[in-house]
Parts: sequence; C-alpha cells; structure tokens
Amino acid sequence: MKNINKTTIERLVEFMEYKNLNDNKITSIAGLSVGLIGRARKNNSGLHSDTIEKILTSFPELNPTWLLTGKGNMLNKESEKNVINNNQENEENLIDDIFDTQRDILAFLKKNYTKKIF
Repeated sequence: MKNINKTTIERLVEFMEYKNLNDNKITSIAGLSVGLIGRARKNNSGLHSDTIEKILTSFPELNPTWLLTGKGNMLNKESEKNVINNNQENEENLIDDIFDTQRDILAFLKKNYTKKIF
C-alpha cells in the first residue's frame, strides 16, 4: 500500500515502527494525552492539529509533508544525512573500542603470563 493512500495515523504508526516506539512512549515524548494514539489507531481516526504539532516538534526528523499527505520521504533530508553520518561515526568508534580492548587484553596477558627473566 502506498503511503499516499494511508491515513495520517497509519503513517504515524509506520514512523513509530521505524523508531521502535510504542503508543505510550510516543505519548510520553510528545506530551500527549494518555491513550490518544491508541484511540486514534483503534478508530483509524485523524489527529488534531495541536497533536500533530506536538509530534512534529518532538520528532524534528519526521517530514511533516509525508506525515500529512504521504508525499516525499518519511524523514527530512537533513535527518537522513545525520543518520548516515551517525552510523559511520558509530562504526568508527566501535572499531576504535575494539582495538583499545585488544591492546588492553594483550597488555594484561603480557603482564600476567610472561615469564619474568632475572
């Protein structure tokens, strides 16, 4: 099903799945009334403009045009670039951490298992 044929709440649910958020989490983060998202999902109803505004303010990476119309990408272009850059940065940090850990292990082994020569 294309996003353009989905309702706003269906697109919001897609974003929630992408972000690994449940109804309670998004409600808490966006400062919404408890149960609001669940009721909208259950009734497949629309969201009020103040609710959408709170969601978009809380999740600036979410493309408002996509949420409201289904046109374009789910994420803002700048956010997509940030995700890519953050992933590359995380990979580099992970590699550095692995090398640091290997150095620590080698130093430990060398210190504790090498024969001392007198």
